Amino acid sequence: MSSRGATPGSFHRTGTQNSIQHQHLTLSLRTKRRPSVHHEYYHKRLWKFLRLVRYAIRVCLIIRKYAIDSLREQKEELCDNTEILFDLSKFRRPVEETIGRNIRKILKSDPATRTEEDIRLAVVGLGQTISSFTEFPLQRQYALARIGVLEEFERGRVILREGHRAKNFYLIVDGVTDVYKLRENPLTHTVSSRLVAALKKGSSFGEVALINDQRRTATVSCHTDVTMLAIEQEDFIKIFMAHDTETEPDFITFLRQIPQFRGFPIDKIPHNNPNICQVVYYRAGTLMCKDSNEDEWIYIVRTGSCRVIKALTQVTPKLKTLKKPRIIYDNFGSQRVSEYSMKALGAFNKPKTPVATARCYTEIEQIREKSVFGLVSVVFGQLKNALSVTLVSDGAECIRILKSFFIKMTPESLFDRLRREVRPYVTDEELQKKLQREVDWTAYKNLLVKKNLQSKCKE
Repeated sequence: MSSRGATPGSFHRTGTQNSIQHQHLTLSLRTKRRPSVHHEYYHKRLWKFLRLVRYAIRVCLIIRKYAIDSLREQKEELCDNTEILFDLSKFRRPVEETIGRNIRKILKSDPATRTEEDIRLAVVGLGQTISSFTEFPLQRQYALARIGVLEEFERGRVILREGHRAKNFYLIVDGVTDVYKLRENPLTHTVSSRLVAALKKGSSFGEVALINDQRRTATVSCHTDVTMLAIEQEDFIKIFMAHDTETEPDFITFLRQIPQFRGFPIDKIPHNNPNICQVVYYRAGTLMCKDSNEDEWIYIVRTGSCRVIKALTQVTPKLKTLKKPRIIYDNFGSQRVSEYSMKALGAFNKPKTPVATARCYTEIEQIREKSVFGLVSVVFGQLKNALSVTLVSDGAECIRILKSFFIKMTPESLFDRLRREVRPYVTDEELQKKLQREVDWTAYKNLLVKKNLQSKCKE
C-alpha cells in the first residue's frame, strides 16, 4: 500500500501540514467568535449610556418644573405684598391677542351661510380677545356675530371722511386708527386737519351719526393695518334701535311705570316711527347728548346708567396770607413797606401774561334705571342763564322721545305737576364757586400738611 511505501520524511511532512491546517482553522474560529463578543459588549455599554441620558433628561425636566413653580410663587408673593403701593401687572409687557383663523374665516363669510355653531364660536372668540365686546348685552353680541362682516384695511387708508353720509358702524378688532377734524384758522381763514384722537383695539366709531341720522363729524384713517367688524346702517338700526311692531311693545309697557309719564297719552306714541320714538343702546363712553338745551330728544334710561357732566373753567388756588406788612428804613431814613410783606399781601404782584383758559369736567349726577333726562328744557323752556349739561353713557339702553312731540301731546295738568317736581340745575356761576372752594380747600390741606412736616423735621 501507499502508506507502507511512504518514507519517514514524507510522513513527517504530511503530519506537519495537517497540524498547520489545524492551527489555521482554530485561529479562524477564534477570529469569528471575537467580533460577536465585542459586539455584545459595546451594545451593553450603549444601552447603559442611553439609560443615563434618559435619566439626565428627566432630572432636567424636574428641575425646570420646580424653577418655574418657584418663580411663579415669587411673583404671587410680590403681587400680594401690601408694602408695594403699585400694581406690578401694569408694568408687564402686554400680550397682543387676536382672533383665530377659524373666527376670521367665519366673520369673512356670507352672513346667510353661517350656522348657529359658527355664530356661537364667533361670539366666544370676540369676547375672549376684545373685552369691550362683552359690554354689549348677550342678545346683541349674537346679533353682531350673525350680521357683522370682517373687513381689513391697509395702513394709510381712509375709512370715512368728515361731512360724508353715515353708512356703517365699525368695531376695531386689530390695529390703530387716527381721528382728524377740520379746523379753520381765524387769522388766515385756512382749513387744516388736526389729530384729535387715536382709537385702538376694542374701540368703535360711527354709531352717533347713525343714531342721530347725521353726517360724519370727523375723518378716520388707518395708522396701522386695521381689521374691523363692519355693520351696515339697516342692520345697525335693527340691532341697536329696535322697535317692535306689536300693539304693545315692551318699552311702551315700561314707559307706563315712569312717574313723570303719568297722565301722558302713551297710547298715542307712534312706536313704529323711529323719528319720534326709538330704543337705542349706547356703549360705555358714548356721547349721548352734547348740549341739553339744544338736543331734540328726551332720554328714559331702561337699563344701565348714564352720567351728567358739565365743562367748567379750570381755576387755581387763591389762598390769603395773614402776614402783616413789615416797616423798614432805606438809606435816606424814610419808612417803606418791605417787598416781601407786600408780595405776601398780594399788593406787589406783577401782572402775569394771559394764559389760555383750561377746561375741566365735573360730574353733576348719575342717572339710573327709570330716570328721565331732558325734561328741564321742556318744562322751563329757555331760562335765563340755564345750565347746559352733557350726557355720557356708562353702558345703557335708553328710550328716546322727540321733545316737540312730547310738548305737543302733554296736557296742561301734567305740565303743572312737572314744574313742581322737576328741579332745574344750578347755574354756571354757582358751579364755578363750588369748584373754587374745593380747589382752595385741597390746596390748604396740602399746605398745612407740608408745614407740619417741616416743623417736625426741624424738631
